[in-house]
Amino acid sequence: MTKKIEKSKLKNFLTERAEKKKTDADAPRSRHNEIRDTVESIIIALVFAFVFRAYSAEAFVIPTGSMAPTLYGRHKEINCSECGVKYAVGASDELIEKTEYYNPEYKVTGALCPNCRYYSDLRDAMPYTGDRIIVNKFPFEFGDPKRWDVIVFKYPEASQTNYIKRLVGLPGEEIQVSRGDVYARRSEQEPFQILRKDNLEKQLTVQQLVYDDDYPPRAILQYGWPERWSPMQQVAAGETKFEGLAKSGWEIDRESRAYQYQGTSTSSGDTKLEWLRYQHIVPQTSEWALLQENPELFQQSMTSSPPQPRLISDFTAYNSYTGGTTDGYFLYDAAFWVGDLTLSFDVELENSEGELFVELMRGDRHYRVKFDVKTGKATLYYVEDFPNPEPVETELTTVQTALQGAGAHQVMFANVDQRLCLWVDGSATEFEGKSEYQPPVSAAPREGDLAPAGIAGRGLDFNISHLLLQRDIYYRADEYYQKMEYQGEHKHLWELLDDPAAWSREYEDHRRQVRFAKMSDDEFFVLGDNSARSADSRLWGNERGAEHRHAVPRSALVGKAFMIYWPHGIPFMNNGRGYSPDVGPLKKFFYHQTSPGTYPKDPYAKLSFPFYPNFSRMKRIR
Repeated sequence: MTKKIEKSKLKNFLTERAEKKKTDADAPRSRHNEIRDTVESIIIALVFAFVFRAYSAEAFVIPTGSMAPTLYGRHKEINCSECGVKYAVGASDELIEKTEYYNPEYKVTGALCPNCRYYSDLRDAMPYTGDRIIVNKFPFEFGDPKRWDVIVFKYPEASQTNYIKRLVGLPGEEIQVSRGDVYARRSEQEPFQILRKDNLEKQLTVQQLVYDDDYPPRAILQYGWPERWSPMQQVAAGETKFEGLAKSGWEIDRESRAYQYQGTSTSSGDTKLEWLRYQHIVPQTSEWALLQENPELFQQSMTSSPPQPRLISDFTAYNSYTGGTTDGYFLYDAAFWVGDLTLSFDVELENSEGELFVELMRGDRHYRVKFDVKTGKATLYYVEDFPNPEPVETELTTVQTALQGAGAHQVMFANVDQRLCLWVDGSATEFEGKSEYQPPVSAAPREGDLAPAGIAGRGLDFNISHLLLQRDIYYRADEYYQKMEYQGEHKHLWELLDDPAAWSREYEDHRRQVRFAKMSDDEFFVLGDNSARSADSRLWGNERGAEHRHAVPRSALVGKAFMIYWPHGIPFMNNGRGYSPDVGPLKKFFYHQTSPGTYPKDPYAKLSFPFYPNFSRMKRIR
């Protein structure tokens, strides 16, 4: 038998008219649902239940998406019909609170693709149960958990309920959340220090998709929608702004998504780099609708009013669906700019000399890695355009890498939590803290953040492919981010993402830099990876008093989440849907009920057969 960990009731609405806050809660599973879980995972579950549970391990089920994308709760999965990206959306809202019974008014009806924002109908899509995980109870008997571990604990306000979150604050620390990052200090005499993930695998685990160039939305591109990767050049030294290039050393094959740069023919006296840069030009639902209704009118609109790039925001596909509420709104606003990015790509170097540059913009600074192809040395540095009259270059460190001479390599470059990270051919480069930096005076986005990622070369011929851009978690400070009131001339932040200056002014009017009470020597601070839909240490009630409302006491710790041993079964046969018998007593096991013995007018399957294991998500939890 398995246990549920949590039940998310936190709902975020897109408009200021509909704002509700709910907290996670646990509910006893009915016999029907327990049988379903046992059918899917009987062999492994029995082994852990009878052999290990009493000693060092226990099996749990994740019911909600508060830890997505690390862990899935009850959800639906879809392959976008326009770009092909596979993604998951939460479906735990469909169930009546604290029961397994289904509420037809809350059915998840559609979702937005994280890659191309195409809206897909999900009314007939089958929901899957949440990830089944193994929790190791043994480590805490010999010491405290480590920062950024995923832990299970007894909810302090209701000790019979198990929660799962990521441990962020340690005993004796005061926690601050500001501009999407988490900070800590141990005394009022110390400055707050940003909390970085020492284990880079944990950092990569929580990254979320911005754009995968291997999955372009070809249909809308054919009718004039701008490509996101294109040749660009900085307008002028000292200006954080880029403009398109009509002619450059870049040759692009849009069909194969290959980008070739001929740099050996470029004049060595030309100091301006010719970048291949990313612009976040994302279609809106209305634009997809216009394309489907009137392609000719859509094409005309692309000429008369070209789409503009926007700041990358904290859009989370898991939260971006219709349904789940009686109002039918999208549940996620994605209003906040995210400047912490990770870029990866394949590069084939055609000659043995020259320089390769990779850049990630954030505010006033160009954060770069420069490879000297002849020696294989990589230099990490940043160029600051403001407030200096001339750009100022600051070198952080230089290291030896495998990117040397002609040949093919895989590169990944990240600027996350005020630290630059570099991977070459899958191996992380060790910088011993030398790639960390102090933030600039201004934390506001600039024009350059509309084209935040770039690749360039000097005196070098090379080919680029498999471009992938991701973003870090954006930790929202608290529920007050959802209570912004926009009146008069004020606009919603998501309406201003195409204007960095206007977005920054509006953000400053509503920004909250939140500090939480200092933890005692026996208390911890926890956060969910799905920050906008997680009832965690930020939002708990005040039943235990203001000094302890955000804390998890050491006595409440259960164990460390170890692995996903059974994500959900993947149906096959019947066009990949499997079969859901609705005859006699079998129906109650395979179809949703709205109450005991009562079924919705439109049959809604919750289980199908046969299925095979989802091996791709069976993994260690980082």
